[in-house]
Amino acid sequence: MAYTLKNGRTPPTTTGEGELSYKGFKGQVAYEIIGALAGLRQGGASLRGSFMTTEEIADNAFKACDGHLRLADGKEYRITMVGYTPGSATGYFELKI
Repeated sequence: MAYTLKNGRTPPTTTGEGELSYKGFKGQVAYEIIGALAGLRQGGASLRGSFMTTEEIADNAFKACDGHLRLADGKEYRITMVGYTPGSATGYFELKI
């Protein structure tokens, strides 16, 4: 997900392998999060990201709507699914504390 801010700068990205969980599923995915995780605050704005997995898991995650993503560093965040294209192995989410 290439993204550029209005001022022409590129926001920090966090990538890695983590654990996606939603009702009835828990498993490994690759993820990319756009924005500074250190800037997340309780009740504040969310960050956007994506995860890469199989088509079936991405589809089921989107249908589940809400879940959790545990990052490579062990921190776990609540996610809300915001996008998925049928037949794709990529799901898009908003991440919150």
